[in-house]
Amino acid sequence: MTVINAILEAEEIAQTCKAAIFDLDDTLYAEKAYVKSGYKAVAAAFPRIENMQEKLWNAFLRGGKAIDEVLTAENACTEENKDKCLQIYRFHTPTIALYEGVEDMLKRLKNAGVKLGLITDGRSEGQRAKIKALGIENLFDSVIITDELGGVEYRKPCERAFVLTCERLGVAFADAVYIGDNLRKDFIAPEKLGMKACYFKNPDGLYTE
Repeated sequence: MTVINAILEAEEIAQTCKAAIFDLDDTLYAEKAYVKSGYKAVAAAFPRIENMQEKLWNAFLRGGKAIDEVLTAENACTEENKDKCLQIYRFHTPTIALYEGVEDMLKRLKNAGVKLGLITDGRSEGQRAKIKALGIENLFDSVIITDELGGVEYRKPCERAFVLTCERLGVAFADAVYIGDNLRKDFIAPEKLGMKACYFKNPDGLYTE
């Protein structure tokens, strides 16, 4: 496995492969930005709760269930309010951006003839909204949101998304590299299948080891 400290360093190894398959969250953009964007949308729906966005973020940083914690502290923790918050968070239009240089890197790889794939875990509506907000869907030859394959059991480290992506791209496992940021789940399937692996040790990531 190759270890990189900046996502743009992935280009060098990707240029040696027929296909480069990327993770999304904390690999191509900062997932914390999505969380903050969601909390901002939630807070806008509860104007009577002062500084709700900040309170949600602080609860998140403490590792708690942010929405439950804040609603409870504000004596507003009803099932109706919890459901409202979750629906807003999951379906909001996120304000997020690719890491600097990522779009140009993807375009260079594509122009060099490298097939591009994207594999991401998570609820379909949220991940689709992220991809749309980032404006990257047309840069990839294959996009797989694992939940869309049939449920959470298809999330990494399940091999199915990796097998399907390589089939779609028309490449052998040995000719593909997977680039991700989560050591706990991202590289189990690629290494088992004989793919190359590139670990982005993201200092700002939610799952940095």
